[in-house]
Amino acid sequence: MQPSIKHGPEIFLLPLIFLFCTSIAVSAESEPIRFGVLSIAPPSRIHLRWQPFVDYVSSELGQPIEIVVPRGFEKMKKAAARGEVDFFYINSHVFYRLKSSGKVDGVLQMQNIEGKMTSRSEIFVRSDAGINKLEQLKGKSLAFVSPMGAGGYLAPRAYLYNRHISTKEDLKEIFTRNLSTSMHKVLLGDVAAGAMCGVNFRLMKEKMNAGELKTIAVSDDYPENVIAARKNLNPDLVKKFQQVVVDMSASVKGKQVLAKMHSMKIQQFVVYDAGIEIITKRLLKQGEFK
Repeated sequence: MQPSIKHGPEIFLLPLIFLFCTSIAVSAESEPIRFGVLSIAPPSRIHLRWQPFVDYVSSELGQPIEIVVPRGFEKMKKAAARGEVDFFYINSHVFYRLKSSGKVDGVLQMQNIEGKMTSRSEIFVRSDAGINKLEQLKGKSLAFVSPMGAGGYLAPRAYLYNRHISTKEDLKEIFTRNLSTSMHKVLLGDVAAGAMCGVNFRLMKEKMNAGELKTIAVSDDYPENVIAARKNLNPDLVKKFQQVVVDMSASVKGKQVLAKMHSMKIQQFVVYDAGIEIITKRLLKQGEFK
């Protein structure tokens, strides 16, 4: 006679525990990666420009990615600290500030459409303004793009300070937060001069009738934009994300996506090299930033 087998409640709990743990694992894998973009562009345009990139990376990783758009440096800083963004695209000035506060790590460096990891800013005026050298700008207004910009403020300000022209005391600073607005203000004579990334300046001149503008100074190099990751993000995820984006230029689909990003002056991305931060550090010192 076979002995009877008694099933305790713990036996029936095992399948439930297994299902519970499995559901947690599936949920973790399907949790969207949050990709933040800090830009002066309207949120709708940011989504339109970055969606193909996000879709490609999501497909390669096998994990959903959603775009989030924190508006401004402080909001991006808080979002990174709270874990509300995982990866994000920011200019090198903002990145340096965030990294210095211990909030982020560099993952990828943007290579611009001129094949460089650095760029220069241009200071421009109307051709008929009678302004041919920087000293003639004293007492006049100069349109910068954004106070947290790298090419739109950090680099040109450092260049001017290095030549004993204080943007705070010798000039009137204007922040337009828009590339085309800066150019239009100079064309209309609302401001004496404008300053922005040289690559963007040339791209904008192709889009609009800006033949009346001329460059009177070119800044020193500043690092191009960065894709960073918040601190304490899963290192395996960071590595996979980095590899997928680096490999884009070797993929047919990846090349097609990157080609659509040329209007943002992006050619491709390479692995981030922290050595480039010495440039930003020098510019901050030259420009007497606090």
